Amino acid sequence: MAEITAALDEKGADKLLDTAIAAIGPQTKSGSGNLGPFAANYSITGTLTSGDVDLIPPDTIRIVDLRLNWSLNLSFEFDLSSILPDFCIPQVCVPVPCVGDVCTPRICIDWPTITIPVSFSDFLKATADLQLDINLAGGKWKVEAVMLALPNLQFGATSALLLVAIGVAATPILLAVPFIGPFLAIAVDAILAAIAIAGVTGLLGPILTPFLSGLRVSIYEQPQLFEVLPAMSLVDPKVDIVLDLIAAEIQHNGQEDELVLTADISP
Repeated sequence: MAEITAALDEKGADKLLDTAIAAIGPQTKSGSGNLGPFAANYSITGTLTSGDVDLIPPDTIRIVDLRLNWSLNLSFEFDLSSILPDFCIPQVCVPVPCVGDVCTPRICIDWPTITIPVSFSDFLKATADLQLDINLAGGKWKVEAVMLALPNLQFGATSALLLVAIGVAATPILLAVPFIGPFLAIAVDAILAAIAIAGVTGLLGPILTPFLSGLRVSIYEQPQLFEVLPAMSLVDPKVDIVLDLIAAEIQHNGQEDELVLTADISP
């Protein structure tokens, strides 16, 4: 039988998870992705906010409306050659007596790649199932809630406006291209319209899921050698106990579910 038992109801677990998730703080990631013909480098900062906690026996913690607030900086690279054909001005040769053929140089136009910076912020929500995980490492007992599986992501309504933000950022850059600027702006707008919301989620999904897929929330952490009473004097030394075993489970007690931690101890 366990010597120490501690229990939290769902309201207590809700506060505990709120504090633990807030302690994770902002996280930053970077990488690259694609949106239709656009290649994009990105850096993103995400901050988690806990939702409502539902304890499910024997070891599942469900968080409803777990929220990720994110802010994204994108640098799109758009190769104009993807919509404009490269072409060359042919050589013209003129025969010159005593000299031979004199030819004009062959001039080819290779359209450049244009960089379009975009900043965007929104949020997403998910219903996440986490499982209790207990381990002893480095002389410390740790009880954590670990993401079981990647949840379905519910994007905020503003995410659909990412295409609009790209179009707004791209238009003045493309209009500045001599002679063909208006044509390029119209062409890019048509490409963005064809990409639609599925393309946005296809870009954002891989960027945002790492914030949740590896989520580990600390519930309890304690050194295995636990000081119960500090030393009062030379003849009254400190009192330590050893936490031989920590267990955690969710139990249904009467009318409510509780997160229960138990400990076996020895002197």
